[in-house]
Amino acid sequence: MANRWLIRLGGLCGIVQPVLTLTMVVAAKIISPWFRWDTHAVSELGVGEVSLLFNSAMWLGGVLGFVFALGLRKYLVSNRHGNTGSFLMTLGSVCLFHVGVFTVTFLAAHAVVALGYFLLVPIGILLIGFDDGGKASKKLSLAIGIAALLAILVLPTIIFKVGFAVPEITHGLIIAVWTIFMGAKLLRH
Repeated sequence: MANRWLIRLGGLCGIVQPVLTLTMVVAAKIISPWFRWDTHAVSELGVGEVSLLFNSAMWLGGVLGFVFALGLRKYLVSNRHGNTGSFLMTLGSVCLFHVGVFTVTFLAAHAVVALGYFLLVPIGILLIGFDDGGKASKKLSLAIGIAALLAILVLPTIIFKVGFAVPEITHGLIIAVWTIFMGAKLLRH
């Protein structure tokens, strides 16, 4: 019974987390006239007049992502790669939380937690895709994991005149599709 409750709570968090986090980030951008997608990194919103809004988005996103990953782990209990993938997603959510703690003013620590989030979550999704039983969700997991990694690792090198905010928000939107899909799957469990 406790497992079913955690799976459903995880599903709810998986649906709410990307919507809430992305909405708060976009709101922080909208009320920051200085911020430009073509020259800044999204994390630059974590200092200055909208820092509380942006950093709260990272904290809430990290906490909700952590609960989602725990529910996902219970849901994928019999999958070896799935367990490893959900563990990586748990670590990724801890990194996301700490993006709001170690702002860009903490250069090295910020780089570690931001890169941790950007790499751990899509790698976790890929691993889940290797074991996921449903054909459609397996294909989606593999496609999303690859797309998110390409967005964060390749997009910045292809488009030199674009600030890092574009690959970051692209990565976030790609991950959001999968998280909402899996959140709904867990909620129906």
